[in-house]
Amino acid sequence: MKKTIKEYKILDLFAGIGGFSLGFKKFQIEKMKVFKIVAALEKDKNAVNTLIKALVKDGIPYEQAVSMIIQGDISLPETKKKLFDTCKDVDIIIGGPPCQSFSMIGPRSGDKTQQEKYTNDDRDNLFEHYLEIVEHYNPQMFVFENVKGILSKKNNDGIKYIDIIIDRFEQLGYRLQFNNDVKEKKYTVLNAVDFGVPQNRERVIIIGNKYRINNFSPIVTHCSLEKVPTTGLLPYVNLQDAIGDLPKIVPKLTYTLPNQKLDKKVKIDIPQQRKESIDVLNLSRNNGEDRTPYHWDNFNYHYKNGTISRRIFLDFIKPSENSELIGHKARSQQESDVILFENMAEGMTANDIVSSTNENLKKLAILIKYNMNSFKDKYKKLSWSKPSNTIIAHLQKDGNRYIHPDSQQGRTITVREAARIQSFPDDYEIDAIGNLRFKYIGNAVPPLLGLAVADAVYRTITSVNPKE
Repeated sequence: MKKTIKEYKILDLFAGIGGFSLGFKKFQIEKMKVFKIVAALEKDKNAVNTLIKALVKDGIPYEQAVSMIIQGDISLPETKKKLFDTCKDVDIIIGGPPCQSFSMIGPRSGDKTQQEKYTNDDRDNLFEHYLEIVEHYNPQMFVFENVKGILSKKNNDGIKYIDIIIDRFEQLGYRLQFNNDVKEKKYTVLNAVDFGVPQNRERVIIIGNKYRINNFSPIVTHCSLEKVPTTGLLPYVNLQDAIGDLPKIVPKLTYTLPNQKLDKKVKIDIPQQRKESIDVLNLSRNNGEDRTPYHWDNFNYHYKNGTISRRIFLDFIKPSENSELIGHKARSQQESDVILFENMAEGMTANDIVSSTNENLKKLAILIKYNMNSFKDKYKKLSWSKPSNTIIAHLQKDGNRYIHPDSQQGRTITVREAARIQSFPDDYEIDAIGNLRFKYIGNAVPPLLGLAVADAVYRTITSVNPKE
């Protein structure tokens, strides 16, 4: 008799492009799926289309997939009514409200005007609607996810949002403590890099259950190289592991003069001769294609010659056999930026350049077009041997904080490379055009982090119901 396993029904709120739920869908026990997405709620049309495509790819008929994804503003009663009418019963709710005003990387790290703008942001109270939906369904468990900045932000009464949220979940009867935390904190801070994601990305996770037991914590699987001998964990997945197989490309050059400073009030006409010379140069510069046949030879060689960490990561992002390579196209760059990218060392920032006494670096400093008082890390070159810094939605505007480590390529990372760094499989297609895809990638939960959280949720459930 074939063994079966119970599938738990999941509702994904603030679903985005589905990174968190993808981790749950990928989780298996003895090659059997444990979690089933029965509905998702998302406001953005492109993200909704992405979620529908993902469901169809999983074998769900198109009409059914469309009915499972609710598009709308969660704060509106009609959106909730549509959700409640469509989705009658769930076991687990996952998700986290948009986090821009809580983030320490985005607006809160900007100038005073930006900080004041986000002091009282309407999105700060979106958690109320998450709580309302949890109260309606009364699921066995929930997972609430947000940025680390939520731990410090306060409301107008000086009360931390994290304390308000925790108190409200406990009022609904949920147990939030973790079983391995002697301080019995009711949230945990996870860094995606500790779970095989090639990126430092900290997230606050609250897990709640109705079983009146402490929750299991996600199991850390990776660590820094120097800690491997004493921990027995795998070394971090670095950029070489994550993107080293992708075809080499270079950016097309724009007409901007190399010494032109960033001043929108000053318009400099580019001589026709200059434009023609750049056009000739660009003919020989291969900047890639948005869709191209998959590079299986490179991928397989990279896999074969990789560490265990690399192979586990590549197994996760490996596409189906008939896939194309999507989104590996370099964005065009100013010639001054290309010169800068080519001459920066791995790990170097703009601040390293302008503060250096090295004569060669001093020459590079004139190519930096930004006010260094506000943008000390405006330029950063990634390192092959390390994980990336946090992928953020600002990549949609420019990629200067994500300069490719290969100086010969002299460019910022591509959409495909950003998706890889977030641990999205190569055949996970985002329904948006061009650089807009960076926004959705930067706002997503890495699927590999979702997988680790799914494992913790499953262990919590089965500690109460071991036969399930």
